[in-house]
Amino acid sequence: MSKISLLVEVYGDVPRAFGTFEAATTASEAVRQSESYLDNLTGLGLELASEDAPIPLFAAKKVRSFSNFSSSDKNADGTAESIVINCEIERSRLADLESRDDVKVWPNSKMEAFGSGQSCGCGPTSFNQVAISNIDESIFHSFDLAHTAANQVDCSPFRPAVSIEVIRQLLAVEQIWQSGFRGQNIVVAIVDDGINNFYPVIGGYERPGGPRPGIASIQSHGSMCAAGVLLASPFAKLEDYPFLAGPDAGNSGVAIQMFQAILDQRRLNGTPHIVSNSYGFYGLPPRTQFPTHEAYNPQHPLNRKVKEVIASGAACFFAAGNCGEDCPAGNCRSSAIGPNKSIAAANSLPETITIAAVNSRHQRIGYSAQGPGTLSDQKPDLSAYSHFYGNIGPGRPAGGSADMFDNGTSAACPVAAGVAALLLNAFPDLSPNEIREVLTGTAINLGKIGWDTDTGWGALNAGAAYSRLIRR
Repeated sequence: MSKISLLVEVYGDVPRAFGTFEAATTASEAVRQSESYLDNLTGLGLELASEDAPIPLFAAKKVRSFSNFSSSDKNADGTAESIVINCEIERSRLADLESRDDVKVWPNSKMEAFGSGQSCGCGPTSFNQVAISNIDESIFHSFDLAHTAANQVDCSPFRPAVSIEVIRQLLAVEQIWQSGFRGQNIVVAIVDDGINNFYPVIGGYERPGGPRPGIASIQSHGSMCAAGVLLASPFAKLEDYPFLAGPDAGNSGVAIQMFQAILDQRRLNGTPHIVSNSYGFYGLPPRTQFPTHEAYNPQHPLNRKVKEVIASGAACFFAAGNCGEDCPAGNCRSSAIGPNKSIAAANSLPETITIAAVNSRHQRIGYSAQGPGTLSDQKPDLSAYSHFYGNIGPGRPAGGSADMFDNGTSAACPVAAGVAALLLNAFPDLSPNEIREVLTGTAINLGKIGWDTDTGWGALNAGAAYSRLIRR
């Protein structure tokens, strides 16, 4: 008989929930903890599917208190209302498990990174070729370039990539740097497949049997994301949460491990301040048959854990995805292509900041996923730049030819996270919602006036956001 992987949420108080998670530093301790919670579920053929620690979920009242985690002081431990365990069971026994009133069964689904190095058969572009004017004044004005980019889509063969200097000028970050802010004292978590220690990795999470932070290849997807963060905030520090690597890489149950580790770290010292996520689904199951899937159910444990992290004061940025209808990525399936389908799960939560992709000409890149999202209608929130030589390309850390570059909404998302880090450096009391409001409220309008399903509120404008915060 075939076995299926699932997440089992076991109801019941879990005292010292953070301390219990912290104690699971070895595979044997993680297994011991998990088995202790399954003692009352014998006779169903339920087995542990991994050596990962069980993950606590907290009641709404307790989650509201997580706002205290923004302090650098250590916060008290707390009691969770349930625990989530990564399990497997014979398909024939699933109905018996689901019939119990002391547990809830959730899908444990596979996610993938949104983009890597990409060849487009094009060469570098100079700044003079970029369709933008009055760039030095962008710090003062949320200027509108819709007349140059409205309804234009960049599809394969893609327009040439540009240097990070071009993107920095488009963002108007150098004016902010001149005020003394370059992201110093800000820590950005990258949840991905790992970061190379060429970049300033100061910590992260090593789950039992998983890779250590900072040891990934310089060609890794996570290293590309690191370059994107540092584009706007070159003095920021990074934490590495490699859930797309190691045993069960990419599964929801592994992602929950990473977000619990982030939440626990915030409880201890208030970091990381920002979380960047460039992964998601290239295909979705039918909603009617899988209503508990994280793409459709905001109470899925991973969605709840992401919301717990945001409640603690850390803004979570998510890539919109690469299954836009004009030129979707090759591994996109029809179930996840185009409006209403391509932005799903945590990437579409109302609480997260969802980033679409535009090129340096302010054209939507045709693979950029389109709203509405499966969990929130008004997605994406805004757009950021992709297709630039950051980690990948001639003279860049990962190397490569001129037709290889940082790409995907995967590259756009950390650019936005890096801008948020820069603003947080200047205005350290900004809440996740305030970060969203200032970024969307100062974005360069593209397409129709206001929000649209392709580019959100428009293209990221760091200079205008900084200027608005100064004037408030």
